[in-house]
Amino acid sequence: QKNNVAYAIYNDEVPESDSDGWKRGHTKGFLLLDKSQGFWVIHSVPLFPPIPEDGYGYPATGESYGQTAICITFKYDQFTEIDQQMLSYNPGVYSCSIPTVFQADLPNLQKLCAGSRLPSAPLHHLSKLQSAHGETFLHFAKSHLFIDDIYVAWMAQELRTDLLAESWQHSGQKLPSNCSLDYHVYNINLIGMPLNSTFYSINDHSKWAVSRETKDQWTCIGDLNRAAEQAWRSGGFVCTQNEHIYGAFRHLIIHYESCADAST
Repeated sequence: QKNNVAYAIYNDEVPESDSDGWKRGHTKGFLLLDKSQGFWVIHSVPLFPPIPEDGYGYPATGESYGQTAICITFKYDQFTEIDQQMLSYNPGVYSCSIPTVFQADLPNLQKLCAGSRLPSAPLHHLSKLQSAHGETFLHFAKSHLFIDDIYVAWMAQELRTDLLAESWQHSGQKLPSNCSLDYHVYNINLIGMPLNSTFYSINDHSKWAVSRETKDQWTCIGDLNRAAEQAWRSGGFVCTQNEHIYGAFRHLIIHYESCADAST
């Protein structure tokens, strides 16, 4: 810990903890910054990372299924906007340091770090962020009071694109592909990896979605699964139109479930 560096690590499944993680967001990630710039990692790995005092470690559970992670570098001024997203996001922070010099700019992270109650949160909030390299990212954050499927009810409609979605299919009541609104969401069910290997989405713990139409080029990486009980959890996604990220993810998809398949 240093007085000129702030950090926060959060996960809904915390290493060596019996806490009620379900009360916090279904979110996993960490951020670190100084007064110049910093980075934000959003990932899908339970029980990761360990607290810094324990050194680096990667859980065996994270090796059994597919996972995602995205790391974005931001200039310092963007972290005031990220701090606002934390109101709806409500992550379960388990290791942190927000020195005094940061607290005026990062009041919500400071409260999360101290275990204090956050101010009332908007149901959902969309934030436009710019990376240090100048790329635009959209961050969708929903609170537990926005009781709906974030993919169908918000992201696809806001981005004005049909989405192909990949998420954990072992939890609770899986939601079928949905064509009820103007822009549709289809569940991916077969992934193809390099070197001619494939695996079914049932073996994937990652959470991501891409535009069905290549002209739209949206890729979203985040926290929430397409499962009924996830409507009652806070969390979010970061979305980009970076063509290289889109191409890498879109080319993985071998098969997805149509709405006709979902209704049979």
